[in-house]
Order: sequence, then C-alpha cells, then structure tokens
Amino acid sequence: MKFEIQQEDLQKALDIIANVVPTKTTLPILTCVLVEVAEGRLTLSATNLDISITTNTDKVTIKDEGKVAIPAIKFVPFVRTLRSGSVVISQKGKQIQLVSGKARMTENTMNVDEYPALKQLEEKNGLDMEAALLIDMINETQYSVSRDETRPALMGILWEIRTDSLTLVATDAHRLARSTRSMDWAVPGDREMIVDTAGLRQLPRVVGGLSEEEAASGNVTMFMGENQLSFRAGSTVLHTRLLEGPFPDYNAVIPQDNDKDITLDKADFSQTIRRVSITADRITSQIKLGIENGRMELSARGTEGSQSEDEIPVSYEGEALEIGFNFGYLQDILKNIKSDSIVLSLKDSQSAALIKPVNEAGEETGVLCLLMPLRLAGD
Repeated sequence: MKFEIQQEDLQKALDIIANVVPTKTTLPILTCVLVEVAEGRLTLSATNLDISITTNTDKVTIKDEGKVAIPAIKFVPFVRTLRSGSVVISQKGKQIQLVSGKARMTENTMNVDEYPALKQLEEKNGLDMEAALLIDMINETQYSVSRDETRPALMGILWEIRTDSLTLVATDAHRLARSTRSMDWAVPGDREMIVDTAGLRQLPRVVGGLSEEEAASGNVTMFMGENQLSFRAGSTVLHTRLLEGPFPDYNAVIPQDNDKDITLDKADFSQTIRRVSITADRITSQIKLGIENGRMELSARGTEGSQSEDEIPVSYEGEALEIGFNFGYLQDILKNIKSDSIVLSLKDSQSAALIKPVNEAGEETGVLCLLMPLRLAGD
C-alpha cells in the first residue's frame, strides 16, 4: 500500500473518527485506525464495537492499493503535529512509514484480518433531518443521562418518533430533560428506541467535518435498523447501538399543578449561581432560592462558616417560597438552553421544579427540564 495526501485532508478525516478509538480494551486491534485505499478513495474507520465511524475522501493519490490497521495512539498525534504539505504513507511488511518533508515516522501495524467486520448501513427508510436541529436536541437532553450502569436504559436517550414530531428524553432520576420538535418527514410508522448517548455525542464532530459542498444542504440522513441507529453526513457514516429497555414512564413524573411561574433572565441567573455557589457545601452542592414578588435571593452556606448571597430581579407575583437545588444540576440545564429567558415553575419546596426556555414572545420552545429539589435545613 502506498498513497499521498495533503496533511490537512488527512488530519480532517482522522479528527472525525479518532475519538471513537478506545484507549482501554481487551481487544488490542480496536486501538487501531483502519486505513484502506482503493478505487481512487482513502477510507478511514474506527470502532469500539458500540460505535463505529467510517469516512472517506478522494483527495488522495494512490500508488498501490491496500488495507492496514495502524495504532492510533501515535499515528493520530503525529499527523496532527505535521506542517502543511504532502504526506506519503507506505507499507513495508508489518510496518507503516509516514513521510512529510523532513519528518518521518515508522510504526508497527497490527494484523488487519483481526479487525472486526464493520457495521453496514441499512439503507431503508432514510429520513432527512436538519443537522443543526438534531444536534440542538441532543445537547438539550444528553446532560441528564444517567451514569448508573445497573440501569442501562437510563444511560441512553429515548427517541419517540412520530409521523409529525420527534421527542428526545433523558433522565437520571434526579433530573429529566425533554426536547420536542415538529417534523415534516415520511416516517413509516411510530417507533420508540433508546439510543446509546456516547454514539450520539459523536454527531457534532461528524457534521463539523463536512466540506462546504457537503454541508450545503444542512441535512443528515438517519437510518433506523433493528439494533442500531445510523447517520450519513456527506462521506461519513456513523453507527450507534440501541439499548434494551424499558425506559420509565417519564410523563408520570412531570407535574401538572406547578402554579408558581417565575420568569427570569438566563444569563443573569446563571452568573449569580456561579458566584454564590463558591461557598456552597461541597458534598450537598446546595444553593437556596428565596422567591417573592419581583425578586429572587440566592444564597449558599459552607460547612466551615463561609456563606454568600445575591439577588436578581424576576417577573413574579405570588406567595413567597424557598427551595433548594444542586447548583451543578442547575448550571447543566442553563448552559444547554439557547433562549435568553426561562420560566421556573414551582409548586412548593418539596416538589419537582420545571424549567422551560421561552422565546422573545414568551412562547415555549419545545424544551422542558425537570429538577428535583434538595431538602433545606430545618425542613
């Protein structure tokens, strides 16, 4: 195998797939990038068995076709540090040699025949989706995914696919995030599936690696398989696994009687939380909100006598109320909301709170976040 490619084109392709390569695995072959040159194209692939990504480019000059498995741990950073210019990669026996100007690297390869068979795209019922919208929906939910391996279904994001809408839901039992958008697509029928979050987090990198020509449509195409969800964006294909359920009935925990609505500026709220939380207890991470007509007081108290407080204006007229939250959970919600204003809906100090971003007209945007309160001292 021997081919020549520009450094920036090789690095761009490697950046799309490299994050999938596992650093720890019982199968050493998975630590490699699969490199294949054939029929005028360079194809790079990586997999950790749960996620696989394949991308290709025709910006390559092929002298000898072939396929090789190159350990990523040295290959990827070496390419990234090269100066701009031509890169020649050639295989000699069980070694690969990379030459660019005066820079040279020789690296042992692994047995390419041991590389697992990559998942194939099930090209049935492909659905075109706006890439930016899908990435927004993933960002609006993924921070609420559970890390509890004893509840694997909660480690994924629930997709509710309907003929006219898409809803994504994630929860770790302390918080919940739901994102819903109207869709104009030819869905063959309603479907629900739990998608591995780690795979979905690769999508922004895949979309970011598109060329200007590939990105012109602004769309990705989604393919629903029996046990995988796949995305095609330009010359890149991403496969991610589906998780076994069941997913809990999240609608049962969303309160319908929160009658105290507080409208506030997201940036002001977030900055004040950041400032006041400096003195919060490191174990409970509790911050207290005291709400009354036209104002919200935020306060936090540490175990060694430190305390802080601040106040922000809010739009609220009603009964005074105090409630405590984990400030880290609050910040996760706020930094994944794009709207400038939010509505905080409460019932009392012991009941789940709802946070909903609103647009300039005060209309909800399709995003709902639920957060369980912390018990305040003395309650």
